[in-house]
Amino acid sequence: MQKHIGSVHPFIWADTFAAERCNWLWRQGQVIKAGKAFVKALISAFGQRDPNGEPVRDADGEIVADPELTDYENVPMTESIQDYFVREVLPHLPDAYIDETFRDDKDKEIGRVGYEINFNRFFYQYVPPRKLHDIDAELKQVETEITALLAEVATE
Repeated sequence: MQKHIGSVHPFIWADTFAAERCNWLWRQGQVIKAGKAFVKALISAFGQRDPNGEPVRDADGEIVADPELTDYENVPMTESIQDYFVREVLPHLPDAYIDETFRDDKDKEIGRVGYEINFNRFFYQYVPPRKLHDIDAELKQVETEITALLAEVATE
């Protein structure tokens, strides 16, 4: 690792470095496999995000999504995912995209099908806060009680 300190490498370098390191160890008589966890740890430890950089691509040329930027939307059942995406997401994040590889097991369509019941909308009853005057009066009463208790303790 010493020779790589201070240098900049593309994202795919972590895979290449891990493979080269395992080959070197194999030639030394040690059999070690560099799994995805090792590569992920390398990227986590030494990787640096560049918001202005080019999109990161894997060995197959596919864009690699940044898990820290992943977000989810609740799309109404009566609306097309694409229409919702164009209207609600793209104006704010022009480089966003829909992960079309994630399919629901039940309907085999894009995204997860589910329902949300907003209990607050149906059952919440607003209770206005107490008047400031009432709170202040209660605080003064409690303060008087505390003073009386402290006076009892001090005289004993």
